[in-house]
Amino acid sequence: MIGYLGPEGSFTHQALNTFLSKSNQKGIEIVSFQTITQIIDGVNSGKIKYGITPIENSIEGGVGEVLDQLIRASQKVTINTEVIIPIEHCLITRTKKITEVKKVIAHTQALSQCQGYLKRYLPEAEIEPVTSNSTGVKMVSEMPNGNIAAIGPEMAAKIYNVPVFEKAINDEKENFTRFVLIGTETPLPTGKDKTTIAFGVPYDKPGTLVTVLNSFSREKINLSRIESRPSKKTLGEYIFFIDLEAHRDDSPLKKALSEIVSEFSFYRWLGSYPRWK
Repeated sequence: MIGYLGPEGSFTHQALNTFLSKSNQKGIEIVSFQTITQIIDGVNSGKIKYGITPIENSIEGGVGEVLDQLIRASQKVTINTEVIIPIEHCLITRTKKITEVKKVIAHTQALSQCQGYLKRYLPEAEIEPVTSNSTGVKMVSEMPNGNIAAIGPEMAAKIYNVPVFEKAINDEKENFTRFVLIGTETPLPTGKDKTTIAFGVPYDKPGTLVTVLNSFSREKINLSRIESRPSKKTLGEYIFFIDLEAHRDDSPLKKALSEIVSEFSFYRWLGSYPRWK
């Protein structure tokens, strides 16, 4: 069973369909959840075998809820693979004229990615965040009042039978979101892998982060992403998330980590998995 951020028609649902199609998996039960936290908790508790969640957008960066929940989950919960899909936001409403739209509902990421469009064409509209874009489209389909619009994928508009007023309203047209399949397995090395780790460094030891990064550089390990999140414990204390183009079983990565493990105030391996092709 695989859990996804729903309801049907969400971008996460699309990413799941892409993964299942590419991996040629059929007959797998899928179930929607209302929040990302519920998905990760479901994998952690064994309620579901896998869960798929967004983790990074090319415009807005990392999805904080996912990063925070991965840290809080038990160490058996890891990233098993990644899926990257293009994102095209649509304005979805029964309203015939855009001037009649009084409220726009969407996930906070979608609202951020379309803020230029909203400021230009809907400056007076009320903005309301919801748990997912497909939730917003579903809400519009159930509302008798036609002056409500949702931002979401065309797939959701078709599922819930709400007209697309305008396609591709996202401010940046080169918009991609990276999703990760969360599970409790570690795929074997393929030669084209990625490892995600999280770590903290002592606040009172200047230069520690540079030492860590230099260790990866010496072993010629490419870093494809580095991001920091507040530790939520002390002001000025951060957890760093890094994507490395290597598998945890690769000798260079083993060597680099062995040299710097003593520098960490906190360390968590979050998964080694095939890079998306």
